[in-house]
Amino acid sequence: MLRTITKTFIILIFLGSLTTVNAQESAYPDEQYERESIFGAFNSTNGGIISGVFYRTSRKIGKNSLAHYAINIVNTKHPRESREPTFSGNSFIFGKSNYLFSIRPQYGQEKILFKKAPQQGVRIAGLIAGGPSIGLETPYFIELQGGRREQYDPDNLDHNRNAIFGSASPFRGLFQSQLVLGFNLKAALTFETNSTKNRVFGFEAGFNLESFSRKIEILPKAENKGTFVSAFIAVYFGKRR
Repeated sequence: MLRTITKTFIILIFLGSLTTVNAQESAYPDEQYERESIFGAFNSTNGGIISGVFYRTSRKIGKNSLAHYAINIVNTKHPRESREPTFSGNSFIFGKSNYLFSIRPQYGQEKILFKKAPQQGVRIAGLIAGGPSIGLETPYFIELQGGRREQYDPDNLDHNRNAIFGSASPFRGLFQSQLVLGFNLKAALTFETNSTKNRVFGFEAGFNLESFSRKIEILPKAENKGTFVSAFIAVYFGKRR
């Protein structure tokens, strides 16, 4: 997965460069916006199909530069997680004891590298951001015979693979979460295609680093860690004014 995202990242840079070679001299005259607000979702190498969502608000601080504030909500998975079906039609992740959800407030800056020519091309910008991470180590509940729901415990003989009927909603253990603090950094390129003066649509590809003050016990019997590095691809949309 990491290799696929890295290749896609390189291809996007190459294609964007080809389509914007002449764009720097004939940029949109309506690039005179002062602020933009966008929503997005992303897929990362250590998350699910939708690994997280984000909101970002930016303001211009120069002709080709923007400063922004963002908030990201992310689900990080252990690389050894594997979902298994049950005879009841449900599924569960055997060996998983906790989720890792994180809230990432970020401050960053974006530099426009190539402007978009009228009605064609791609606007490419480089982005770097960082900030604190608020980690939630949230209990992972399994469903057992008799409708019981318990946090998976590898030392509990009643939690053997054949006794598990499925998994409960992640919200069930949310209020039992343990708080873990850390920090995060992001470096990415953004590729805007059919953006206009008032509307924004584009893709973002890059890398995330997140580190916590201790190891996060996602799979108790596997090697767990407190620092996570991932590649990601995001799609976003929003408005400018």
